[in-house]
Amino acid sequence: MMSSSPETSTRTTGAHRAHREARDRGAARALARRPPARYEPYLDGLFTYCLSVLCDHDAATAALGDVLALAERRGQRVPDAAGDRRAWLYALARWACLRKLTEAKQKRQSTHAATRTTGPAEPAVPDDVQQRRRRELSLLAWPEAAGTTPEQREALELAVRHHLAAHEIAAVLGKDHAAARELLATAACEVERTRAALAVVEAGGCPGVARLTGEHQLVLSATLRRELVRHVDDCPRCRRTAERAVPGRWPGAGITPAELPVLEAPRAELHRALAHLPRARGAALPRYDRRGFPMDPKDRAARR
Repeated sequence: MMSSSPETSTRTTGAHRAHREARDRGAARALARRPPARYEPYLDGLFTYCLSVLCDHDAATAALGDVLALAERRGQRVPDAAGDRRAWLYALARWACLRKLTEAKQKRQSTHAATRTTGPAEPAVPDDVQQRRRRELSLLAWPEAAGTTPEQREALELAVRHHLAAHEIAAVLGKDHAAARELLATAACEVERTRAALAVVEAGGCPGVARLTGEHQLVLSATLRRELVRHVDDCPRCRRTAERAVPGRWPGAGITPAELPVLEAPRAELHRALAHLPRARGAALPRYDRRGFPMDPKDRAARR
């Protein structure tokens, strides 16, 4: 008769945990020295994605470090196909960014609740670095996507800037293929409507548009975009202008990488971030679905 002694079970589980933690520490040290070459083709795209979500270079670099650490921690349990692997890495990046946004919100709330806070001052960023970072953030602007929802914008970014196929986008966002295609279609429609409105503004000649935009440089807020699109729908003159200027086509067809650039990941800063990653025991880790893709932190099953 086989024994089911709790002592034996605990000892075995503890040994497995110690082995796993030792393996993770070894992988973290190797990763800090130099990220494996298999990640190199994805670094720039992943960094650009993280920066577009977080709008902060340091946070984006830290998120990219988290992605590489999570990927290494999974070991051999990664998708085999190249397309699935790319979508999987972007899904990890999305999880890492959502996690950092949640942590930043919690930090703001705790700081606001405290009557007084003290702590070490953040290191000063040189002026030339600040200017470069501002230029890079401006390159991520996409005025024609001003009318999209955050979910639509994310799907379009993955499709147009990062060239992910619809099935890859579905995997990143945790949707089925049909839902992802529908999301892209509705987002494309909004981009085309905004593109038409911008073409009308550029063409000029309509007093109604002039009243909306004024004489100052156009900053396309969500409210102004909505008013411009409504005007183009209602004004026969502007509608004809838009039809001549913007032939109907999917928004990715005429967009080149130069117009929606992918930024270069800061390798030196990434190596420093990897060297200071939290150890596995204290680090937040995602829950994975049956395919091995991370689940949205807001998902009830992921929280459970």
